[in-house]
Amino acid sequence: RPIFVTVIILNAIWIWNDFLLPSLILGVGQDVQTIPLAIRAFAGSFVKKWDLIMTAVLMAAAPIIVGFLFAQKHIIKGMVAGSIK
Repeated sequence: RPIFVTVIILNAIWIWNDFLLPSLILGVGQDVQTIPLAIRAFAGSFVKKWDLIMTAVLMAAAPIIVGFLFAQKHIIKGMVAGSIK
């Protein structure tokens, strides 16, 4: 069971952070964008507003951090399950 939770969480992080495929499929200036594409557009529209850019990055990372905190016990068990006998 812990290994399945680990795989689900790691896949969710991989999909959440995907940048290349959506940028190729969706392109720039579309109404529908993934979070990394929206952050890139947001960062490109401001010259040096690092506080706003970091706020957007934190808001994008918050769901993954919360998911990790709730499933931390299962993730650690899943990662350690194959290494300790």
